[in-house]
Amino acid sequence: MKLAGSDRNIVVLDIGKTHAKVLLFNTLASKELLIFQRKNLIINEPPYPHFDVDALKSFIINALTEIGKSYSVDSVFTSTHGACAAFISNEELVLPVLDYEFEGPDTVRPDYDKIRPEFSQTGSPRMDAGLNLGAQIYWLNKTFPGKFAEVEQILFWPQYWSYWFSGVTCSEISYASSHSDLWDISKNDFIDLEIYGISSKVRFPPLKKAWEQIGGLRKELSDQTGLPEGTPILCGAHDSSVTLASPYLKRTLPCTMLSSGTWITLFSLGITNFKFNEQTGLMLTNDCFGNLVPNFRFPAGKIYQDVLEKERTAEDDFSLMDWSSIRVVDYASAQKAKFINSLSSQEIDMSKFSLASVEKGISTILAQETLNGLDAIDAKGPLIASGPFLHNQNYINCLKKEWPSQIVSEKNHLSLCTGVASLIEYGSS
Repeated sequence: MKLAGSDRNIVVLDIGKTHAKVLLFNTLASKELLIFQRKNLIINEPPYPHFDVDALKSFIINALTEIGKSYSVDSVFTSTHGACAAFISNEELVLPVLDYEFEGPDTVRPDYDKIRPEFSQTGSPRMDAGLNLGAQIYWLNKTFPGKFAEVEQILFWPQYWSYWFSGVTCSEISYASSHSDLWDISKNDFIDLEIYGISSKVRFPPLKKAWEQIGGLRKELSDQTGLPEGTPILCGAHDSSVTLASPYLKRTLPCTMLSSGTWITLFSLGITNFKFNEQTGLMLTNDCFGNLVPNFRFPAGKIYQDVLEKERTAEDDFSLMDWSSIRVVDYASAQKAKFINSLSSQEIDMSKFSLASVEKGISTILAQETLNGLDAIDAKGPLIASGPFLHNQNYINCLKKEWPSQIVSEKNHLSLCTGVASLIEYGSS
């Protein structure tokens, strides 16, 4: 017997860089009914650090089984972090799914940088390690030519999971255009992979809208979870882009979105007349509706975590420092990020300061970097903020002090879930 009030239930698979979640969201009540969460594990073994796909599958199956015991499910929607792709042949993974923080792609960077398209064509800045998907593809092809020769299709990370659910392959614009070096923002089409030396037989599946039903739940997964075979599986999209759907459809523009987690991502909605030059963190991407959106991102959550986890070599008081003169630099990847005193150009060693004093100082510095990012994308209007960094009161207080408009905090995972619900409502209208 399913519980009352279970109509219009959406399973939202939310795979972040640090955690994976399965959420059951009721669109009528705008309420999260169930939340399952686990660490998103990296296997640090040959051929390179890669995501534990089998562990994720077991986690998802177990969560869906629990959901199916008490609730009906109307559809399944997948959102994931960026810079991740699956390489498929004969319905199987040809290569492990690369962790974008792995620096292997940097070994071929000089050659790759000679051929990657200009920022004006892709809206995609040069990023380290595997944060440009094009760099991942180029490196994998150069490093594992025999295995890469087997590849038939490249699936973006959300669409790999919708494929696993349904057996149907597709692509989606918000992910294709997200700092990938793979999408031409003026032509609204894929960059020809042959410029990266990739065989013409390798293809991206056809584009679908994020909210489109691409197929139904496979019998094998139905048998394993108890959910009905044929339960609608939707295309899915990039997680940050999903959170833009509700404000774009329901708020007065312009407004600004701040999504926090491993990364702080900032999106300027309703800005139409813009022209930006390439700089670290700034990019132009398409939202789920195809609109071009200026945005800025940096790995604030990862930087924060890394600083707090440092082994302390001293217990100096960081509050005695002039925080306003300290900037985060080289933050294209968190591993290379440094804190520099802009007055002396000296690097600050965070391990020398007490944990309590560092926590407050770092929060303030990251908030200032957020404000710099907002300025870089000409952000205006109310700031709608979501994600775990909202629990950081020092960070939020600094933003409130400097941001000239209202700051609206959306708790828990609601910005993602309401975004999914808005996409589905839009698609059915």
